[in-house]
Amino acid sequence: MIAVSEQDEDLGRRLMEMGVISEQALEQAKMMQTQTGGRLDHALLQLGAVTAADLRQLAESHPTSVQAPAATASEAPPQAVQAPAAAAPPAAEAVSLSNYQVDPNALRDVPRHVAESRRVLPIQMSEDRIVVAMADATDVLAIDEVRARTGRKVEPIQVPEHELMQAIDQYYSTRARTAMLSTEGAIDVAQPLADVEAAADMDAEMATMLDQAPVVRVVQSILSNAVRARASDVHLEPRADGLHVRYRVDGDLYTATVLSSEMLKLIISRIKIMANMDIAENRLPQDNRTFVTVDGRPIDLRVSSMPTYFGEKVVLRILDKAQVLIDLKQLGFSTQVYEKYDEFLNTPQGMMLVTGPTGSGKSTTLYASLQRLKTDTKNIMTVEDPIEYQVDGINQSQVLPRIDLSFARCLRSILRQDPDIILVGEIRDNETADMAFRAALTGHLVLSTLHTNDAPSAATRLVDMGVEPYLIASSVIGVIAQRLVRRLCSRCRGQTEPTSVEIDRLGLTAEEAANMNFYRGRGCEQCRNTGYYGRVACFELMTMNNDIRHLVMQRAPATDVRQAALDSGMISLRTDGLQKIHEGLTGASEIVNIIFAAEPATT
Repeated sequence: MIAVSEQDEDLGRRLMEMGVISEQALEQAKMMQTQTGGRLDHALLQLGAVTAADLRQLAESHPTSVQAPAATASEAPPQAVQAPAAAAPPAAEAVSLSNYQVDPNALRDVPRHVAESRRVLPIQMSEDRIVVAMADATDVLAIDEVRARTGRKVEPIQVPEHELMQAIDQYYSTRARTAMLSTEGAIDVAQPLADVEAAADMDAEMATMLDQAPVVRVVQSILSNAVRARASDVHLEPRADGLHVRYRVDGDLYTATVLSSEMLKLIISRIKIMANMDIAENRLPQDNRTFVTVDGRPIDLRVSSMPTYFGEKVVLRILDKAQVLIDLKQLGFSTQVYEKYDEFLNTPQGMMLVTGPTGSGKSTTLYASLQRLKTDTKNIMTVEDPIEYQVDGINQSQVLPRIDLSFARCLRSILRQDPDIILVGEIRDNETADMAFRAALTGHLVLSTLHTNDAPSAATRLVDMGVEPYLIASSVIGVIAQRLVRRLCSRCRGQTEPTSVEIDRLGLTAEEAANMNFYRGRGCEQCRNTGYYGRVACFELMTMNNDIRHLVMQRAPATDVRQAALDSGMISLRTDGLQKIHEGLTGASEIVNIIFAAEPATT
């Protein structure tokens, strides 16, 4: 973690004294600074908490508070790009902008709001350099932003401010409207969950508002709406008809809004700057992390970009601590399964596995388990890829393949750190599995995840991975398999009669169906007329008893292990799902689609 320098502390304090920023904005900037390793003023600018004018005013009143970094030999000003009319003069000399011919392509990566706030105008560019007219050619912050947005070395030229502002208005006037507003009707991104068809009839007043809004506000609006809609992911998808903004809510994607194609580069560039990604690279996939603040709480974002036919697609995974760091009892455990799982968590040593496909809530279960186990008397250590949520009181380590810091290598070091409880984000290979199981044998409680469809398949999956059966039989104390199903909306939920198709697909007899309650969500404003609001997990918990250990040692197939688990009293995913239907937590179609599609026929 990078410490905040005395100069940055002084800068933050003086900005607060001037009333420019709040204490909350300062803390957010410091968090960003420690993540990116940059300067505090850059973090404040990136968050939109201050403007260049604010920093210039502070520099004039307190010269020691804001200082430009000394240029190193590698950062010396580049040679001037040759201009058609005249060579670039020294930065201290202001020359008329009329001496230069402005190349419209040079404006491509610097939007109007940046040009106006920074008082810059890109006028010419080559493959690796860009000539920029500036009202103050010594403004290092402005030069840094242009360099970051264009990916080129900046050649500054000082021009009179009144000429510069007139030129900015002239060259950006048409471009700004095209970039910020669709010619066939824009979508009001400032309104939560705006209806696409209604937004197509947007009036002139709303068009003017969007035309004046900086891309910073547009991106913030997209992200804020996503968080308020309880979205787990935001998809920004370029298509032939525009930029589709889609939210994944309760496991399903839906289109929240469609924006003009011209907004694509502006929005993608803004997000890349937020995530400290290379905005000049649009041919290769990239990924990184950033954060935003929504309704006063910090939200972590995992950002991934991917080149597609119509442009870069960006997906943002929303990591909201408030949604994941919850109590175990809130996950959906039945009383019997919860009591057994809680017993396993209190075991001093052994391996506890959580299985299921991607998106089944395994990480949420593990984090809730760590919250349950966390005390001052325990040393809890994790190795994850990536660290999705930072949990106070737990020592978390990040896998970094590019420097050969693998799961197995981290585990070797963790075992020298006197751990009581170890979380391994995922068992992916034999080396990681071998280290994790040996840790479980030597007096540690180890929690981990595995990709299998059901709990009994975990043993055969580990054998296929190369783990010795005796290690599995002697180390594993229990295996949980889980799936997430949509929870019926409590506001519009009502009892209903099942259809004959539902009864058949659930594998129920007429008598069994008659003894069950069935519910259906009718749809309301709270659930966006879907009938569902939130999700709940279905579980099956297999206890490693002597019969199952014997089968594992014999390398028995998963079907035999499953039958033995059921004979010993394991509540299957199917049984747990039927119970949740009866209790009104979910609908019959959810259990059929999510659980029965994957569960083996032996159940």
